[in-house]
Amino acid sequence: MQDCRQCHSDPGKAVVTHAPYAAGECSSCHQLAQDKRHPEDRGAVILTGTGARLCNQCHDALDTAKNVHGPVASGDCILCHQPHASKNGNLLNNTGMGLCLNCHENTFSQKKMHGPVADGNCLICHDPHQSDNPFFLKMGLPALCFSCHNPSAMSDKSVHAPVKKGNCLACHDPHGSPYRKHLRKDFPEAFYLPFNPENFAICFDCHALEMILERRTDSLTNFRDGDRNLHFLHVNKIDKGRSCKACHDPHAAEQPKLIKRRIPGFGKWEIPIAFDKKATGGTCVVGCHKPKSYDRTKAVNDQQ
Repeated sequence: MQDCRQCHSDPGKAVVTHAPYAAGECSSCHQLAQDKRHPEDRGAVILTGTGARLCNQCHDALDTAKNVHGPVASGDCILCHQPHASKNGNLLNNTGMGLCLNCHENTFSQKKMHGPVADGNCLICHDPHQSDNPFFLKMGLPALCFSCHNPSAMSDKSVHAPVKKGNCLACHDPHGSPYRKHLRKDFPEAFYLPFNPENFAICFDCHALEMILERRTDSLTNFRDGDRNLHFLHVNKIDKGRSCKACHDPHAAEQPKLIKRRIPGFGKWEIPIAFDKKATGGTCVVGCHKPKSYDRTKAVNDQQ
């Protein structure tokens, strides 16, 4: 077949041109139908293959992984790519998120957006063709998160269960959220705050709310002196209730029970916490009150 570009118009200000088209090798993809002549006969020119089978004559198959993107699975390559030339890299029909939003619903307009989403760069995390991971992720979790985020804060002597399982998505939305840190539910920044279950909504997805509500218990928490609930004592206050993060790190900590070594104090001073865990209780030596001990089997200080 001759160079069709003598008659067919050039696609315009293309930045990227498909190699066969650039070389004028139209017959790599097109051929004359039997008993047909072009340009006189309608339907004279046909493709040498259909769908992905045409593309796979030169390109490696991209439908061999566990999870295959819908257009790839159906062989509809030109849903995303131009066959001849394009103003966009990889012969794409559009750039960035704009291409994905041709099919996917735009649910990414949130107050707190994940950086790659805010930049419209879906391909930081997702493979557009196929993947052995769910949601066409380029890597499994948490390896994908750690390809950008520092993993050092996620490993220590005491590790939060979702972090230990590599389930970052238990607490964080990977695209965006109305809440800081892309959290799935609210968790205020304040150190002191009036107790309201809504302020700890993300914690109570896994932890029992009753752990904070009951003044006395012999089972809801191990942080108790006899049956005096010390979580209730610290958190359930009308004015200066402590946030969970006043003592606990949400990812990992050097001390047992995710207890931090230091927490924000006043000005540049950070409040130290030294926690000595015992078989039936423990002792806290902190900068905000004198040393306190507790024991679940024999109360140390059972004042109301």
